[in-house]
Order: sequence, then structure tokens, then C-alpha cells
Amino acid sequence: MTRIFLEDRLEPGEIFVLPRGEDHHLRRVLRARPGERFEVVDVAGRLFMAELREGASAEAVELLSEAGVEERAEVWLYQAVPKGKRMDLLVEKATEVGVAGITPLVCERSVVRPGNNKVERWRRIAESAARQALRLRVPEVTPPVTFGEAVGAVGDRGVLLHNVEGLDPLEARAASGARALLVGPEGGWSANEIEEALRCGLSLAQLGPFRLRSETAGVVAVARMRAVLENRGEGSGG
Repeated sequence: MTRIFLEDRLEPGEIFVLPRGEDHHLRRVLRARPGERFEVVDVAGRLFMAELREGASAEAVELLSEAGVEERAEVWLYQAVPKGKRMDLLVEKATEVGVAGITPLVCERSVVRPGNNKVERWRRIAESAARQALRLRVPEVTPPVTFGEAVGAVGDRGVLLHNVEGLDPLEARAASGARALLVGPEGGWSANEIEEALRCGLSLAQLGPFRLRSETAGVVAVARMRAVLENRGEGSGG
């Protein structure tokens, strides 16, 4: 059963107009006919069973679940953009494992500095992945920010992933209330960036003894932090 996302709030029994792209997907791609049912998630993250009607309309026939689960285990990823199409894969997989949002990060050693066309592409990938993973929300993909803007925004809620011995594992920092992850470029963080992060209150952590590609580290970090939060009862699934 397919799932679509709306930017409006729904109530049971309400008739609503399908967004043009979703109407085309249902009627032209999936060949759905009036009377067929599908799932719809409203702007509040509530899941409904809906029934296709004539024209571009549908009816929210039943409320299936309330929102709240995903929000209790929110993890935000600030990710240095890797070369090629590897950011596409990261957005897809981070969405599947439950990331709340992704902010492309421009660092001192960044090779890629993405434009707005890339951001729009990643938003479409996030929506497609959220649909496939049966999530109740589409992760936000923001415009790129500089490293200084990121660390200033997250402060002591942030964890900088760093591949050096002697650092605490990520789980230790997640247990202390961190919610934002910063993953650097393939060339690593500069000494200035490490100093700035510590000055802004971020903590440092590592993912283990192996050197991971930047996009792999981002997905692994999100999954591991969400596991800590879920085990602590702050959310599950979704």
C-alpha cells in the first residue's frame, strides 16, 4: 500500500485535495481508481487510511495512529558532502534509519560545496525514502551551512565524530542528551575546527577502530544514536 505526505492537517471524514504530484503518482503511475485506498500522513505526523474519489480528491476515512513516536527520538545530522552521488545514498539511508533532518556542512577541507539544485534533489530522495520506509514524517533537508554556523547552533547538544583513539564511543554522548551529529569530510577535521567545536560546547566521540567513509559514518552514527534513545524509551520505529 502506498503512502503520501500532506502539508495540511486532516481530520477523520475530511475530503481533501491531492497535491498534483501525488495525484499523478496514484492515478497515472499506480493506476489507482476511485474507491481504492492508500495511506496518508498529515502535517502533524498522523497516519490516516484514505480513499480515492473522483477528480483530484480523496477522503480521510480512518485515523490509524497519532504522531509523537519519531519526535521523541530526534537525531539531526550535519554532514560534510562527499564527492559524486554518495550524498544521495546517505540521504536515502539516513532517512530509512530515522534521521529527523540533514544539514549539508561546508568545512575547511570540503571538496563539494552544493547549490540549491542539489538540495532540492536530496529533498525528493528523502521523501521517496520516507515513503518506502513507512515513516510518519519526511526528514527536513536544509540549505548548506558553514562549520561555524553549525557548531554555534548546536552547542552542547552536538557531538563531533572524530576517528582518533581514546575518545568515548558515541553511545556515551548520546546517553548524556546529545541530539545533533557532525560528520566531517574524507580529509577529516582541521585543528581549528576541533578547537572551535570544543569552545562552543560540543563533545567529541568515535564510532570504533575502523576508518569509515564520510557517508557511511553518517548513517551508522544516526542508527546508533537512535538505538540509544529508543532503548531509553524515547521512541521506537517509525
